[in-house]
Amino acid sequence: MSEQPFYLEIKGWCPICEKPATFISKNRWLRGGLFCQSCENGSSPRERALAVVLERTRPDWRGLVIHESSPMKRGIAMKIRRECKNYIASHYFPDKPFGETVDGFRNESLEALTFPDDAHDIVITLDVFEHVFHPDRMMKEIYRTLKPGGVYICTFPVMKAQVEPLKPRARREADGSITHLEPAQYHGNPISGAGALVTFDYGYDIHQKIAEWASFDVEVSRFNSRRMGILGEFLEVFVCQKS
Repeated sequence: MSEQPFYLEIKGWCPICEKPATFISKNRWLRGGLFCQSCENGSSPRERALAVVLERTRPDWRGLVIHESSPMKRGIAMKIRRECKNYIASHYFPDKPFGETVDGFRNESLEALTFPDDAHDIVITLDVFEHVFHPDRMMKEIYRTLKPGGVYICTFPVMKAQVEPLKPRARREADGSITHLEPAQYHGNPISGAGALVTFDYGYDIHQKIAEWASFDVEVSRFNSRRMGILGEFLEVFVCQKS
């Protein structure tokens, strides 16, 4: 028997476009399918969850210095770019010089940032953390480039059945080759149709590991809000504050 077509439509209020909105999904995977029909190019539940946390954590964000790594061309990234005059967007172009501008974006590796110490008030990543090979280096670098009291706000999938902080899925060898420890899994990549390789599965205790890698105070928010169209799996938002 063929699977029945799926359609969900919810009336509510969007925390990104900040007005009454309609959320529609034609996909049972609500995290990647329940889009706001009013946001610029749409917005997904994880973006709306991050918008709520950003507003709660730093309501003055429009006047701060924000670095976002690997932004999508929609929703929350478009809003921050439009409303924050000190917004810096970066992507990872491994074959280009780091610190330079490539296709309108600063070229940066989160594991070895070229920014000076204490450069940003806020760093944002949406589903980037699970694609780096050395998350410990990434956390140390983000911590270094945040101003005292600055915050790193991020989303990434947290496995419900996994307690351990992290389980590797792939590693990069010294010669640059990749060894797969689990079947290769890829997520969407805003600058490459080849997708982004998932390098780790993260579990419930990842917040503790983050605080070991860098001296962050870590908080985790979870959501289930029909009113704001924040429905589906893996909707944790992490706030890591530099003391």
